[in-house]
Order: sequence, then C-alpha cells, then structure tokens
Amino acid sequence: MKKKRKKKIKRMKKKKIRRKKKKPSIRELTADILKRTKKAMHYREITKRLKKRGYKFHRKDPERSVYIIINRYPKIFKKVRPAVYRMR
Repeated sequence: MKKKRKKKIKRMKKKKIRRKKKKPSIRELTADILKRTKKAMHYREITKRLKKRGYKFHRKDPERSVYIIINRYPKIFKKVRPAVYRMR
C-alpha cells in the first residue's frame, strides 16, 4: 500500500497594517482656537496661533488659506466685522 503524504499547508502571516493618524485640518484647528478663546478674532491672529501649534501650511500664503476656509463654512464661523470671525 502506498503511504498518503500529508500536504503541509503554509499559513500566511497576517501583516499588521499601520495606519497613520489623521492630522487635524485647518477648519478643525481654527474651530478649536475660536472655542478656546471664546471671542472674535482676526484671521491673521488665527493664522499666528496655528503656526504656534506647529501646523505646517502647504501654500505660500497661509493667511489666505485660513481666510478661504473660514469663508467656506458660514454655518460654523460667523463674521462679526470685516475679517473678524467667531464661532456660531
């Protein structure tokens, strides 16, 4: 009689997928800054505080980026005076 050979099954090791932590966006950080200060701020002051926190901008003009984001979300940010905003 022939001996039956057992096939060795190689088990694939599952690779651990490391996911990078998602960095907060300009909108989220701006909202956080305005919540903490509890007062209206000029968009240039908001930009200074974002830089202090270590946020790295990808554009040449970071103030413009902040200004555009704030104006894009009128449900979140309310315009108090020209270029001065607060949370709704």
